[in-house]
Amino acid sequence: MGFMTRRSMLSSTAVALVLPGLSPALAQTPLDKAAPNTAAPDTEWRNYANDLASTRYAPLDQINAGNFDKLEVAWRLPSTMLGSRPEYTWEATPLVIKGRLYTTAGSRRDVVCVDAANGEMLWLFRKDEGMRARNAPRQYSGRGLAYWSDGNEERILYVTPGYQLVALDAKTGLAVAGFGENGVVDLKLNDDQVIDPLGGEIGLHATPTVARNVVIVGAAHASGSVPGNKPRAKGYVRGFDVKTGKRL
Repeated sequence: MGFMTRRSMLSSTAVALVLPGLSPALAQTPLDKAAPNTAAPDTEWRNYANDLASTRYAPLDQINAGNFDKLEVAWRLPSTMLGSRPEYTWEATPLVIKGRLYTTAGSRRDVVCVDAANGEMLWLFRKDEGMRARNAPRQYSGRGLAYWSDGNEERILYVTPGYQLVALDAKTGLAVAGFGENGVVDLKLNDDQVIDPLGGEIGLHATPTVARNVVIVGAAHASGSVPGNKPRAKGYVRGFDVKTGKRL
């Protein structure tokens, strides 16, 4: 077993694992931009499925069949304090980039950034959407977020329960002022149909897909046998400029 697929399907805690007596490879990645990045390429996970081909694979040599049973908990990140009620369906896949771990968490789908080596929280972004989120068909923490960089600027992008696309500065967690309106694109607008901003059976729990400078966003409706509202909103796939948030 020379590989590992990263998937976090935990009810209340995000966990990092290390081998006893062995320093995590991620701890070798300095957070200081001025310092050289010495981390091996396979210590990062920059996409929900690792890459745009959705291989869900990375050759992680530190963990193999010979030492897997020796893994120990290095740190925990409780999510119980995030949101107005407990999150029982935490299915986000974290991203690991330059020694930082990014994930959505909690019933309000907050975005958190922690030091991947020790679990220290570096920043948290919270957007309280009120009734808009409470009426959403796709709630809770969702499947995660997306990452974009041009080699200088770095952004984290995700879709809120209330169906809004948010762009954050990956280093600070602040909303990107030049993206949409103060870092937010309302996905219920400019959708070739009229959708109730506080209702409308449309949302998304999946991650956006970033291809070059385009953010691709889909749609989802109520799941299972939940009765739907009529007329139902149509689910379109749209592309947005990753720098400005303009629909393409």
